[in-house]
Amino acid sequence: MFRTALISMFLTSTALADTWIVDDDGKADFDNIQAAVDAASDGDEIVVLPGTYTTSTADEVVDMLGKEVWLHSSAGAGVTIIDGEQTRRGILCNNNETVNTIIEGFTITNCYSNSGGGMYNYYSNPTLTNCTFTNNTTDGKGGGMYNYLFSLPALTNCTSTDNTANYGGGMLNDDSSPTLTDCTFTANTPNDDGAMRNV
Repeated sequence: MFRTALISMFLTSTALADTWIVDDDGKADFDNIQAAVDAASDGDEIVVLPGTYTTSTADEVVDMLGKEVWLHSSAGAGVTIIDGEQTRRGILCNNNETVNTIIEGFTITNCYSNSGGGMYNYYSNPTLTNCTFTNNTTDGKGGGMYNYLFSLPALTNCTSTDNTANYGGGMLNDDSSPTLTDCTFTANTPNDDGAMRNV
């Protein structure tokens, strides 16, 4: 009886999960990633079709809002771009995101912020797979990614290249310990200290 109850609970939670489709051409549930994240609930899947995604209304293109969702491209990082237009950050995780906040298959590029040009993690532990951080910039810390205050992101098959910062061109870890598996860091430029810096 207990096993039956567990199976019933699992099927119910699975049945309640939604899949949201994002297409920058507008022929889907949403034409921008943030709107899909806003609508999603924990356990949902957000599928992003090939295209270039940005915003004009926020300090970052995507704020994950602490949601445990699977945000992924349908066709890979080569054709699915998060573009900060040199005026905003790419991705923000500052709401206690867990390993169940999964971001997969994006190129994060042309992003700018005062810290964490490509991505900023604050006390958050998102999972990133098959993502590329390139040509992101900050005047402060972490051109590609800034991990702050006990953040433990897990990156697998990710690339960081041609990012620029005063401290930690590719990545800066401040009281944080990311897990990097099969990741590549090349040609990241620190103005003062370290292509990757741990403090």
